[in-house]
Amino acid sequence: MTDSQREKLTKLEKALDTEKKDHDKQKKEEKSQNGFTKFFVRNNGAFSSKKRQEQQEIER
Repeated sequence: MTDSQREKLTKLEKALDTEKKDHDKQKKEEKSQNGFTKFFVRNNGAFSSKKRQEQQEIER
């Protein structure tokens, strides 16, 4: 392999590594965001059902 070919290969490998890191980072952020959303929705739903119960008791 010539020096210029080796340089091109090295540049391509670095570019692919960078792209993979960006992709992995994006997937990790999406996963953590989805987990947070599920947690928030679950807790928000619990609070809303509590409020409904309190309102029903007040109406009685």
